[in-house]
Amino acid sequence: MKAMRIVPGALAAALALLAASGCATREYYHVPHEMAELYGAYPLSDGDTLRIERRGNRAWARLDGTEPVRLRAVGPLEFVTQDQALHLRFEPLAFTTEVVVRRLP
Repeated sequence: MKAMRIVPGALAAALALLAASGCATREYYHVPHEMAELYGAYPLSDGDTLRIERRGNRAWARLDGTEPVRLRAVGPLEFVTQDQALHLRFEPLAFTTEVVVRRLP
């Protein structure tokens, strides 16, 4: 399936922090202040809107018309939803960040 791309402008600084704090092991954990810039709504190229929300100290993803699903870090700049339906990858670019959202089979 073709990946959806969005380019939010406020994520570059937060992603630099996330990349710098990446662990050498397979377990990834980001403290809440590292995730702060990720929260918000992102319009996707297919017309849907991806919302990254905070509940307690956890991050949740929600597409239009769906229930929120908990995010799990699988890399310094990569997340999957707890139900394994979405894969989110944040790619730092000059002066911005590109977010690639892929629906998993």
